[in-house]
Amino acid sequence: MANILIAGGGTGGHAYPALAIGKELKHRNPQWNIEFAGRNDLIEGRIVPLEGFKLHEVYVEGFERYYSPLRKAKVAARAALSFFQSFRLLSKFKADCVVGTGGYTCGPIVLAAHMKGLPTLICEQNVIPGFTIKSLSKVADKVCLSFADAKEYMAKPDRCIFTGNPVRREFALFNRGIARNSMGLEDDELLMLSFGGSLGARTINNAIAGALPFFAANPKFKLVHITGRGQQYAEFMGDVGDIPKNATIIEYSNDMPMLMNAADLVLSRSGASSVSEINYVGVASVYVPFPAAVFDHQTKNAQVCVDKGASILIEDSKLDAESLVNHISSLIDTGILAKMAAASKSLGILDSAEMISLEIEKLVATV
Repeated sequence: MANILIAGGGTGGHAYPALAIGKELKHRNPQWNIEFAGRNDLIEGRIVPLEGFKLHEVYVEGFERYYSPLRKAKVAARAALSFFQSFRLLSKFKADCVVGTGGYTCGPIVLAAHMKGLPTLICEQNVIPGFTIKSLSKVADKVCLSFADAKEYMAKPDRCIFTGNPVRREFALFNRGIARNSMGLEDDELLMLSFGGSLGARTINNAIAGALPFFAANPKFKLVHITGRGQQYAEFMGDVGDIPKNATIIEYSNDMPMLMNAADLVLSRSGASSVSEINYVGVASVYVPFPAAVFDHQTKNAQVCVDKGASILIEDSKLDAESLVNHISSLIDTGILAKMAAASKSLGILDSAEMISLEIEKLVATV
């Protein structure tokens, strides 16, 4: 019996790997108590309870240099409070190991765990680590990397291990045949899946909206586009007229494992979780990195795939309906798509969650 606390969230790129690790640990060790820490008002507050796990509220805010002095003071005060919240939670929960999957929400938990002498493991999803994980790499007992090149940025490289980025077990429940049969797709139909991450991406939405006539003119080329919740969806639907019969527009989906397995081509940002899921399945991709990502890490993530022939990269400033249609048109060749899919599959690490879980089990054994 062990108590494991997993902290990480703010975006799907941090929350979904945390959930993948938690579910794998529970699968391997049914008697273990796996619980999570994060913010109830962010994505982890929505998806963690749905999977049957308890989420403890630890409220911490991110810090940006452009904040006003008053805002910076408030963030600092909140950080101090979250640190004491973390100490109290760790004492109450009696954690045997604490896991951090990135994002500012995991910072105080992992640091408090280290100060209490508890084993800690952190995961970095990107080629270039964010501030939180880079800082925590000074104290963490083990650092699991999604990209081997991230090792050079860590404070203690000897504690790093290349595991890949954990993907939810649901992705393994489908294969291409099952997924396409579930969606009623014919053998001669091509499916493009497009999305901008859990929060949506206006650039991608605008390009898809302008490209809808292309899909209307190519009925065998199906489209599933996910706009992002709320305002993103409202703006998209307000900008377009009739939706082609071969296009499906939704604001969010819980069926990404099925959609991605069924797809012939994926258009998305190149956040670490999206890249990992795409390569886990093995599908051709067009990446549009988020230009404001810290250290431009999304471009670095995408470039790894481009260099292997798995992807095409379009700069955010150069993406519009015309450029998108031109790229799609050049790829509507099953030979090209198949080669890109094979290259993508070669980059996928299928046992990432298992490798990370094994490292956690090793740390628990030292307690």
